[in-house]
Amino acid sequence: MKKFFSKKNLIILGGILLIFLIGNFLTVNYLDNYLKNQIISSINENQNSPYKIEIDKVQVNLIGRKVTLTKIKVRTDTTLVQQKGKPKASIDVEKIVLEGTSIQKYITDGEWHANKIILQNPILDIKYIADSVQGVSRAVDTVANFVVAPLSVGVLEIQNLTGQYHYNSTSIIKLNTLNLEIENARWLKPPTFRFSSDKIKLSFKGLYHQTSDFTQRVDVLDGALNKVSFDTSYIDVLRFSDAKLLIDNYAMAHQNGTNFNIGKIDYQNNLMKVKNIELSQDLDEKLEMKAEQLEAHHLDWQALQRQLIKADKILVFNPNLSILKDRNRHNEPAAKKMPYQWKVGLAIDTLQIQKGNIVYSERAEGLDGIGNLAFDSLNMMALNFHNFEESNPVKIKANMYFMKESKIEIAMEMPLNKDTFEGKINGFCTQIEMPSLNKMISPITRFEATQGVIQKAWFDAKINDGLAEGNFYITYNDLKVSWLKKNSDKKRKFLSGLLNTAIKNNAEGKKGKINYQREYNDSLLRYVWRSIRSGLITSMLP
Repeated sequence: MKKFFSKKNLIILGGILLIFLIGNFLTVNYLDNYLKNQIISSINENQNSPYKIEIDKVQVNLIGRKVTLTKIKVRTDTTLVQQKGKPKASIDVEKIVLEGTSIQKYITDGEWHANKIILQNPILDIKYIADSVQGVSRAVDTVANFVVAPLSVGVLEIQNLTGQYHYNSTSIIKLNTLNLEIENARWLKPPTFRFSSDKIKLSFKGLYHQTSDFTQRVDVLDGALNKVSFDTSYIDVLRFSDAKLLIDNYAMAHQNGTNFNIGKIDYQNNLMKVKNIELSQDLDEKLEMKAEQLEAHHLDWQALQRQLIKADKILVFNPNLSILKDRNRHNEPAAKKMPYQWKVGLAIDTLQIQKGNIVYSERAEGLDGIGNLAFDSLNMMALNFHNFEESNPVKIKANMYFMKESKIEIAMEMPLNKDTFEGKINGFCTQIEMPSLNKMISPITRFEATQGVIQKAWFDAKINDGLAEGNFYITYNDLKVSWLKKNSDKKRKFLSGLLNTAIKNNAEGKKGKINYQREYNDSLLRYVWRSIRSGLITSMLP
């Protein structure tokens, strides 16, 4: 043992250790410079590429199998991006750390494999010179263009990403702060961008999206997605098996006068709960809506590839709607179809509304007064709410209180997958005071009820290409009416007397005819009301 620790052996051992340290230093220093030059040259060697990369320093730790890149910058040649229609990109990353990396694999095959990659404080500023409407796919393609080779990594972590992305001349996405962690990330380079991951955790604050038509804002998002895949080879396709997402304060404002606000979206295990919904618009109809909560059961996110929304059931709790139809101020809309006939990606097996309240107001052409219809405690069930070619007709059943006193039940059936408006409608209502209907009837008929009670009314009609035809039956008591002058609310006393003589003051099951052709600006609610009103008026006439 003493011989081993002799002066001679210690000198030899120290020399070996010194040689090892010097060799390790030289090797690491060589690898530092080699990898820096290799990465820079592999991206910059293509003279036709408008993108150039700069790296301040590369540090290799052989023992810890770690590679650190600091102050990474990607810049573009403005002339080349204009010639090639490529995005003008400015990317700055404070630090990239590759932990548990296989340096030999990169040197031999040009592929990065690492247990974990961390991007610290990246800043993106990307703008397309040529117009594009493919915002999501163009964004990922742009970033993927800077990936040197196919990448497989145990965990990819992005810390505090900020930036903005212009994907055409009028559209911009701005992001305040994003944190992202991707487990088992695998992707391929463009032109075909494919990405998959076992799990993605993400959170961001202050997402802002603006186009020429609308602006959107999301204050906060936190969530995780499992078994994720994304593909832009043909169309943006996003799939995942299950997810947990929590979104606070979503808002959208459209230039056509539509504003939409959501307090919170909570998605978990295929159940989405949306709280505090507010919608307002001033298109052909002025509409305001508030709802306490909406639930979507078994929401199918994989359907994004077909640009549709699928759910087994959607429930809306306690909605309050206010609708104003003003014939004096709205121009003819461009589309003359019913709103539900617009081909949108919507597939809901059951749509249910609980305890809704609707106030429908209408101002007749040339008149100042507004008539109101109030529907309270609305409960509605719509089955097969689809508008695909293979879908069956939607069936709607609703019950509510009309003007706070009459109970109404309505059943409708109509195919949503046809351009012609057809179907059938039937229902009944219970007792209601006739004078409460004056503001909605007198502008059209020029007579009003001064007294009378409808004891019961029931109706049945078929709809063919927007024409509703059928029967309306009414039982009423003590009916008295007044005839009004053409352009005022003054009564024509003599004609009112003749009219009261001609009509029946009491009637049992008196029959009227429903006959109403849909006008170009009728919404579904307005169409149903006007069809029923045509039968109500004829049932009371002599």
